[in-house]
Amino acid sequence: MELSKESQQTQEVLNGFFQGTSQNDVKAIAQYIADDIDFYIAESPYMPWTGKKSGKQEVITALHQLTDAHKLAEDDFEMDHTFIDGTEAAVFGKAGRTVKATGKKFKEPFVMRFTIVNGLITRLLMLEDSHQIEKAFK
Repeated sequence: MELSKESQQTQEVLNGFFQGTSQNDVKAIAQYIADDIDFYIAESPYMPWTGKKSGKQEVITALHQLTDAHKLAEDDFEMDHTFIDGTEAAVFGKAGRTVKATGKKFKEPFVMRFTIVNGLITRLLMLEDSHQIEKAFK
């Protein structure tokens, strides 16, 4: 089944976003983020990049905080399934990282919901088990 033009554009943006993510390249990721993005990761007091962020600059700051807190060479990221419907997408997978401050590792499932309009991510919602991830920061 062939994807609609909207779905193809959504797939292209996801490909670029996750290429940047796989390289922990905040600048590459930022080119796909809309100025007025609605961004949310389940909040944790141990992880300053979590919670609601409004606007591209807040998200860029959060991404730098995220990459600065982990040993990037030890990242273990798996995407299991991607579902695309026009401008909407959901990505399911597992993310594993090692915390710099403690040396502890974690690997937890996640789901990310995207809205992509005119080639930019206007909404990103990430659901993960923040409670389990927090244990690696304590």
